[in-house]
Amino acid sequence: MKPKTCKICKAVFTPIRALQMVCGAKCGIEYGVRQTAKRLDKKVSELKSELRAEKREAKEKLKTYSQRVNEVKVIFQRYIRMRDAKLPCISCGVTSASVWDGSHYKKAEVYSGVIFNEDNVHKSCGKCNRYLGGNELNYRVGLIAKIGNERVLQLEQLAEETRVKKYSELELLEIKTRYKNKLKGLIQ
Repeated sequence: MKPKTCKICKAVFTPIRALQMVCGAKCGIEYGVRQTAKRLDKKVSELKSELRAEKREAKEKLKTYSQRVNEVKVIFQRYIRMRDAKLPCISCGVTSASVWDGSHYKKAEVYSGVIFNEDNVHKSCGKCNRYLGGNELNYRVGLIAKIGNERVLQLEQLAEETRVKKYSELELLEIKTRYKNKLKGLIQ
């Protein structure tokens, strides 16, 4: 047989068996210890990964309804700001602002059924959305210019019909997934 280099002490030796990796008993014991340690490290890593997954799952189950809705709102409004990135503020028409928001025409706190309706949410400057209460009159004018009077009337009717809506966990997950995918499409 051809000479080999010992995996432990790096000495050159002539193996007795075809799959022999080490030069002798002492190196054989060390090699076995190292192999066992590798397997144990792998197993510990797998267990840690499972534990992290279980912890994430448990944390997810502890979230309140409001926390789940707010989590989806963040993704949805990020999508709206990206979708409308090249457009001015829906209410005042300003094209540069220090803060941009995803502003609801029909307020999310009052009309929960249209929180995630794309016709109801548009890019707005922080001044109009935060300090002028959405600048509602000008928002409506801008909204009619953007989507048309008929769709605005349909949105207003839908908002009244679904004023109090509680989304199921499945609906929230579906909305979250849809807008994450839409965001990816806008970013690429």
